Amino acid sequence: MPYYALDNLNALHGPVQLQPIPGVGMHIPAGVVSLPQLLPAPAAGKAWVWDGAKAVQIEDNRGLAYRTADGAEVDYQEALGPLPSDLTRTPRPSADHAWANGGWAFSSDLQNANRQAQSQALCNQVDQAADIARRAVAGDPLRAVEYDRAASEAQAFAASDYLGEVPPMVAAWAIGGRTAQQAADDILRETAQYNGALVQLRATRLQAKELIRASINAGNIEHAQDIAAETIASIEAAVAGIGNNASA
Repeated sequence: MPYYALDNLNALHGPVQLQPIPGVGMHIPAGVVSLPQLLPAPAAGKAWVWDGAKAVQIEDNRGLAYRTADGAEVDYQEALGPLPSDLTRTPRPSADHAWANGGWAFSSDLQNANRQAQSQALCNQVDQAADIARRAVAGDPLRAVEYDRAASEAQAFAASDYLGEVPPMVAAWAIGGRTAQQAADDILRETAQYNGALVQLRATRLQAKELIRASINAGNIEHAQDIAAETIASIEAAVAGIGNNASA
């Protein structure tokens, strides 16, 4: 008489070997049942289950399944029998497919929403890189005010042919052997680089976002991702050694 072990779903596993207990004889522990004969292999997609009186075959959908809400993979082990209505064995063909009428169906509305989300995410990455670069150039808001004031005083001093009293923001940089004229010219040169970097940042950022949107709308997701990555690298390179990254 073969013996089979039961799991938490009452599925039968075995046969298993039981050893008689000395002085007691054969004892069938909890979670084990005896059957009149060996069970054949279950049919495909089914499992042998103990129904309380006999072994029966029922549908076995344990294993990899997919949520109909979003296509996410799940390891379904909760029960035997048909899959719950919110799960399917069929993988989602793409993020642009939605579950409808018992199957995955392409949705243009979902595709548009996905493209908009992808476009926004990539554009946000470019914006964030530009924000970081801008802060690297300008520093905190008070540092930006300092740069603007230094540039204004240097420009006024240069306009006066470097004559008269040296403005305090220019005098502050007339150190280390620099003359007041050299300090003013240095500030103006740095200001030109600073302003040029800000213009370049803006132009690069806006152009990249337009290209990203166009690529996404055309379905070229990888190309849009490449544009974002290349733009971020370009932004980082554009501000190296300028403004707050420089010594003045």
